[in-house]
Amino acid sequence: MARDIKQTMEFHDGPGTRINKPVKGVRVRPRRAHAVEITGGPVSPARVGLDRDRISIGRAQGTVLQLDSDEVSRNHAQLTRLDDEYTIEDLGSRNGIYLNGVKVHAAVLRDGDELQLGDVFLLYHEGN
Repeated sequence: MARDIKQTMEFHDGPGTRINKPVKGVRVRPRRAHAVEITGGPVSPARVGLDRDRISIGRAQGTVLQLDSDEVSRNHAQLTRLDDEYTIEDLGSRNGIYLNGVKVHAAVLRDGDELQLGDVFLLYHEGN
């Protein structure tokens, strides 16, 4: 169960007991809206809002971001949200992931980053 540690602190009051108490003076930042924009490749241009903590990317049916391209693996990559930022991780794809032209296995994304998955190009937008 995911919990925002900025809102509460966990205290142990004996074996098996957990108490969450609000922390005074800590202001919780609202989550910003993130998105990826398909900018190139055989897939139609589109802007996709990122509204989940885990987003699967690939060619297979059932992936959250389905990219219909032979150069994209069935289960190509996964975006994972931690606090207010996303990381991308290669799931053993055939053609890998390129972040701003550099091949990576996993990376934290920043606003304006360009991703290449096979022959599909994505632009990452943070907080838009």
